[in-house]
Amino acid sequence: MRSTVLSVCLFLAAFSAFSQERTYRLERIIVEGSKFDDDIVRAEARLPEEREYTDADFRQAVYRVRRLPFVTDATYRIEPGVTAGGTTLVIRILDVTPAFYELDLSGTRLPDGETARDGSAFLGGRFSLHNLGVIELGLQDSDEGDGMNLGVAYRAYDILGTGGFATVAISQRLRPQSEIDYSPVMVVGLGYPITQRQTVTFDFSRSETSLDRDFDLLGDDDDDDENDDVDEDDNITLTNSDRFDFASLRWAYESIDDPFFATRGVRLSGGPYWAGSTFTFENYNPTTRVIDTSELESTAYGVALDASLYRRLFGRTVGIVRLNADGSRDNDSEIENLRGAARLGLGFDFHRQTDEAIRPFKARFEIGAGYRTFERSAPGLPELSDDDTFAEAAFVMRHRWGTVRLTGTYLNEE
Repeated sequence: MRSTVLSVCLFLAAFSAFSQERTYRLERIIVEGSKFDDDIVRAEARLPEEREYTDADFRQAVYRVRRLPFVTDATYRIEPGVTAGGTTLVIRILDVTPAFYELDLSGTRLPDGETARDGSAFLGGRFSLHNLGVIELGLQDSDEGDGMNLGVAYRAYDILGTGGFATVAISQRLRPQSEIDYSPVMVVGLGYPITQRQTVTFDFSRSETSLDRDFDLLGDDDDDDENDDVDEDDNITLTNSDRFDFASLRWAYESIDDPFFATRGVRLSGGPYWAGSTFTFENYNPTTRVIDTSELESTAYGVALDASLYRRLFGRTVGIVRLNADGSRDNDSEIENLRGAARLGLGFDFHRQTDEAIRPFKARFEIGAGYRTFERSAPGLPELSDDDTFAEAAFVMRHRWGTVRLTGTYLNEE
């Protein structure tokens, strides 16, 4: 009896030791195939040297490297270190080409039978500043279809050796078809890694527009600003302008293996945001004969939450669950908005789902269905609500040269 118990204990101990992942003492990280600074990749791997790690830690490090904007794909291998018992992690990278594009087209079939179409095209270039970061230049059509946007962005990584990162971007609207004057749009972003899978980011953006209009003091429709009866100009210019500011603080947890074609893992993010609008109106006061300026300000606070779950099912098929919720309140009008959506889908990958080889081309076809809801309430006004079910299909293709997204949605109003 005693020998039987001893045998069982030895078997359980051996099974427990076998089931535990092997650990490695990391001596150094070597980066292959990238034209960008190796320190950027090492910082994003988030694996300080001379510590113990498992294969799972190495895989997650490569997953994080794949999320860098200049990386098409990445893989790794383990080699012996310089000293006994040491390990070298070799991360092999396939960069995005210096000139790249992004194309995003979508169409939605509405309940009334109409079709709403939307899309954007981006053509850009990316240049390495070695350990100082990355510069990006890009030309994109505007969301409103009014001209094009020319932008420049600077991305810094591993700031002061902390692993923190930052982005500063400025864009200018070119050749607008309307009479609206667009000021440069500024975007600033800061990020700091809390753990290997958790990150905190802060983003701020500001945009401004203005519109000039002619006002005839005498009401004689004198467009050329010349009048034989008076010595002074009888036309003045009045300006309406608006400014929009947006700031958000966000926590994110990511264990997914690819930013575009995840087959496993979870992506969670959430946090508060703030939005402020300022509208300025100029009007001519005929009594005082001066221009009066009135200003209207609006401030809103909100919280946004997003969650995505990916799981490999069979063959190259992936199960996908996406959830998001958003709640905001306008301090001045006391309007409250609540939004939520849930999606369940299946994705089929045309490329091989592997971590052992570099994949310069990836493509996925995805189908799914979901439900979304919207509610708006304000003091003294009836509550507004809208509930919809929808079906959607999407095709996403990513190559070293760029990314293409094609999306179709059928909307059914409840």
